[in-house]
Amino acid sequence: MRLDEYEWSRNPRGLHNKAAPFRMDFERMIRARYGWCKMVCIGGEYMDDLPWMLSNGITPIIRVFRHNWGAAPATDELIGIWRAYANSGVKWFEFYNEPNLGNEWPNGTVQDYRNTDGIIAPLMENWLSWAEMMVSWGCYPAFPALSEATGDIVDVNGWLQAMLNYLAERQYDRFRAVMNNGLWVATHPYIYNHFYQEGEGPLKPRFSTNAQEGGWHFEYPYDPISQATHPGITTVSGTGDFPRGDPIGLCGVGEAFLIKAYELFGGGAIPVVGTEGGIYPVPQSPGEIHQIDDRYPAVGWQSHGEGTLAMFNWIADQAPPWMFGVALWKENDYYEGPGGHVPAVGLMETNLPRLKSVPPLEALGNVNPGALLAGPGPVQGTPDHHALLLAPDLNPDWFFNGAKSYYEKFRPQILTDVEYISHIPHQTSLAVTVLATPATQNYAKEQISQHWANVLIDLIIVETEADLAKVLAQRVKANSRLGK
Repeated sequence: MRLDEYEWSRNPRGLHNKAAPFRMDFERMIRARYGWCKMVCIGGEYMDDLPWMLSNGITPIIRVFRHNWGAAPATDELIGIWRAYANSGVKWFEFYNEPNLGNEWPNGTVQDYRNTDGIIAPLMENWLSWAEMMVSWGCYPAFPALSEATGDIVDVNGWLQAMLNYLAERQYDRFRAVMNNGLWVATHPYIYNHFYQEGEGPLKPRFSTNAQEGGWHFEYPYDPISQATHPGITTVSGTGDFPRGDPIGLCGVGEAFLIKAYELFGGGAIPVVGTEGGIYPVPQSPGEIHQIDDRYPAVGWQSHGEGTLAMFNWIADQAPPWMFGVALWKENDYYEGPGGHVPAVGLMETNLPRLKSVPPLEALGNVNPGALLAGPGPVQGTPDHHALLLAPDLNPDWFFNGAKSYYEKFRPQILTDVEYISHIPHQTSLAVTVLATPATQNYAKEQISQHWANVLIDLIIVETEADLAKVLAQRVKANSRLGK
């Protein structure tokens, strides 16, 4: 299955209901133009909401809540509830939730991910059976969301590694089949104040941030502030305080999962949706300020709003292709606080959402997530940069003899090493015209798309020098740098 084949709104904005069994407010959802709706339910209480959600471009995500469920298997009752929602048009489902926290288990205590037979085995075996059932219905099963933590036995990377190692060692083929038929990753990205906007100095103060202007950073822990204090830290590796890395960011746990899935299963292009999270805590009055990490600017009433809108814009325009959105935690925090609805709501109501362009990457295409933001960003309209690459078996003389007029008119950067692409700033975009013969037409995918998914590939396949000269001459005559 390809990344672009998942059915959803392409709108990263989302909202989480305030609790089961509270239904979502129709007017709120429509006015702020949400694209995701995360609903925790008890039973079928949201069935009547599905028609208006689906008809208004809102993609529902369903989790049926059961207290202290732990790793218990699906029951006939739960299966009946899921089936009813699936029959009504829901495709995105969750089962287990935050197994690295104690309150999700029957005895209310934190479980040890190093207990493979007692904890990890039943969790993964029961989850895998549920996921296969979802796939058989044509639905999308979520890999369980973890509470983002970096210490002791609640450590998110420890749990991820334990769960994926178990699947690789004992259920390799079954898990790969689920990966290739609708798997997605649920995360809980509470990003706190791990974001900022550049200003005339290093940072804009909170009272002057503007979502419509550039310079926003949501790539933690890869942003300059984080890297200055912990050089070289990633979501899965680091030194000193974070030997396992630091995934407490917007895309952090999603990337950590994808890196491990790439290493163990040859995967990489799996959707990630934050099913609860956002900039947290949510200020509830104009005087309320939060600064959990003093390396980053404090978050206030207005800057929380500007940052929330900028976060959704960043997901659409700059985030990795697999990052699909975030459901803000939660409806009452944004609409029913002592100060009324928070500024983020008004900003979403007055600004249209930016939709995300998703490339056709294969779920098992051996796509290495690599560094979070290495290389160029997505193409929006006309690419900022244009390069030309010759596949290995194409005679260089063909280009130099037949492409003089094309080169002189369009002046593409001639690539001799694809690693050049890594140095293109993520704030800009790139198209690469690849000249190849039929025998090497997959060269572009193998050398570029697997590493830099945002690059627009402009492929020219020819068998002779005369064919190449003809194609390029036609482009010059049509004043068309890239093929259509």
